[in-house]
Amino acid sequence: MDLSQHLTAQLKGMERLVDSESGAILFRHPTLRGLPDLVVEGDGYTLEFIGPSLLCLDIQDPSGMARLLAEPVKTQLPIAV
Repeated sequence: MDLSQHLTAQLKGMERLVDSESGAILFRHPTLRGLPDLVVEGDGYTLEFIGPSLLCLDIQDPSGMARLLAEPVKTQLPIAV
């Protein structure tokens, strides 16, 4: 299982909260608590990990996350598309 598949599997069991005012989406691990070991901030998103487990994914700008997810797909598209 590669990293993206591992993260996808972890997201399936997470709680999802949506801020109605800002539209931000927070996926939070239902049982993990404490300070993260690793924080990765990107264009409109933040990932927090405790060890190898995803503690939370905070998406402030969905378009930034879409650009991140689109990169692997672009490499698989035919040149003519």
